[in-house]
Amino acid sequence: MSAHSDAVNHSGHGASALPEDGPAISIRSVALGLLLIPPNAYWLAVVEVVRATDAPTELSLFSNAVFTLVLVVLVNGLIGRVAPRLALSRREVAVTYILCTLGCAMGSLDMYACLPPMMAFPAQYASPENDWEQQLLPLLPEALYIPQRELAAGYWQGGQSVYEPRLLAAWLPRLGYWMVFGLGLSLLWLAMTAIFSPRWIRSERLTYPIAQLPAALAYRPRRLVEDPALLLAAGVATFIALLNGIHHFQPIWPYLPVKAGMVPQTNVGAQLVDPPWNAVGTLTLSFYPFAIGLGLLLPARLSLSCWVFYLLFKLQHVVVNQAGSWTMEGFPYTRQQSLGSFLGLVAFSLYMSRRHIARFAAEALGRQEPADEDRPLAPRTALLLLVGSFAFLVGFSSWAGMTIPYAVAFFTLYAALCLSFTRVRAEMGVPTHELHLVGPGESFFRWFGSERIGGRNLAVAALYYWFNRAYRGHPMPHLAEGFKMCDQGHIAQSKLVPWAVLAMLIGGFSTAWTLVHVLYVDGANTKWGVMRHSEWIAIVPYQELALTLEQPTGPNTGSIFATVVGFVVTIVTMALNTYVSWWPLHPVGYAVSNAHAMNKMWFSIFVAWCIKAVLIRYGGSSGARRVQSIAFGLILGDYVAGSLWSIYGLARNLRAYSVWI
Repeated sequence: MSAHSDAVNHSGHGASALPEDGPAISIRSVALGLLLIPPNAYWLAVVEVVRATDAPTELSLFSNAVFTLVLVVLVNGLIGRVAPRLALSRREVAVTYILCTLGCAMGSLDMYACLPPMMAFPAQYASPENDWEQQLLPLLPEALYIPQRELAAGYWQGGQSVYEPRLLAAWLPRLGYWMVFGLGLSLLWLAMTAIFSPRWIRSERLTYPIAQLPAALAYRPRRLVEDPALLLAAGVATFIALLNGIHHFQPIWPYLPVKAGMVPQTNVGAQLVDPPWNAVGTLTLSFYPFAIGLGLLLPARLSLSCWVFYLLFKLQHVVVNQAGSWTMEGFPYTRQQSLGSFLGLVAFSLYMSRRHIARFAAEALGRQEPADEDRPLAPRTALLLLVGSFAFLVGFSSWAGMTIPYAVAFFTLYAALCLSFTRVRAEMGVPTHELHLVGPGESFFRWFGSERIGGRNLAVAALYYWFNRAYRGHPMPHLAEGFKMCDQGHIAQSKLVPWAVLAMLIGGFSTAWTLVHVLYVDGANTKWGVMRHSEWIAIVPYQELALTLEQPTGPNTGSIFATVVGFVVTIVTMALNTYVSWWPLHPVGYAVSNAHAMNKMWFSIFVAWCIKAVLIRYGGSSGARRVQSIAFGLILGDYVAGSLWSIYGLARNLRAYSVWI
């Protein structure tokens, strides 16, 4: 079986039915994909940061992007009936979605949506009491943040227009520097994806579960409409979202408590008031339709691992509380365990890919003829781009104030994490992946101590928090999934590359400028200041930096030990998972189950695991086929109805119902 046919079959449709209707990378598909980015960026910036009413980019599959794809498919279908020659081909629809999603990822809640708050915060919140003007601000490069309080104040207080010449002169050049930096990041992701994507798609034949629904919508929309199980599941999810949305505005209406925390009784942890069980904390039961759908798309071993490891993390807290160690700062360091697990996953993946890496190096250096296959970049181009983009990021950081050795270490760890998230998404399709407060800056600070790292390195690392906050909407996994969709549709991956980079740059700038534009009018802490989300984003790294400058610290042995434990447990579990057929758990569950989002959706994944087990055990082959249909229906119904409520709130200037937060 060929690689192309295998990739297509994993998504439930064959390549033979794809129309031979000209190039997929056409002017109109590219133009439409790029034009859809700014309105989506505005939508995300307002609901995620300005009003904090929704968080589509916390999840691996963006609800706004799926909704946009559904609209494109519906409108394109209508055009096809009236003027078939004007309708987009299915491959053009796929390209439109890929570009739109990449733009949304670049502007996501853990990427450029964090940049304006980080730029506007230091000068505004410096005061004689905290002495930031003497200790903290001199360490930050003035070219990368707004250094005068009178220029930053409007972002927080509102009542101004950012289009005043003095404000434009303050923001545009600095955003320009950050856009150039974002280009360097984009090229680094592209180079790493180009190196490993051919192996993942053709040699390992990874299934890319997150790309399955978008691929089905783009390439086989009619098959979805004709699937009764999908329509029934979509109808149930839509009904729940519409009913709960009405209840949100009219509490007299009934509702179905599918979300975590909708009613206090669903928080089992709140009922555990006596020690040591009170250390469990939040333990909510939820029935998110979309999360159940995403759980159904997971391999059964991973869905089992997600909820089992989640409960094991809770059990750690209970044991620590019983042992009397609960007062130790950070113990049992569950975040550091997750960091070690992700590093273990990428280390194991690199080891298993050692022959591919050796062959790639031989092809890039001209010692071996490159394989005749479609790939995003030629081997030599990918290698030069990897080295060049990495060197640029190190050089930019050196210009900002980092020492070169620290910058090299910083971006080496960053690149390893990016590769780990992308590999996990390609193989397992996890609903969310998160590493909050354990990025390179925070990790090195805990591993080596602030005295050894130095104040300026710490300051620039704090400024880099905007793209190291939690990695949930990271663009690199979406880039890999885009190349997978290209492979399914026989779209030349190399032709997508320049447009993919442009889409990410447009998405980053559109999101950042939306926040600046809106919040200079509304004020981050005034009109929509109940959540004070901008302040919440920026205060964490700067307060930690200020505290560290006042009270220098040494290495944190507990953090180091937890990271090593996470790494070793993952390597051992990965080896068992690979070589012992009966081993039930996958270490990816260990890596992702400590995420904030998993607090809300762990029980939904448990429900999905139960449903999938019953359907496969008692439904046979027909039950197995229905799993994907039910999953697609639950996701589509919840995402479409939730997006409609979100747009309604956006249009009416209201806090609308969200299917997620």
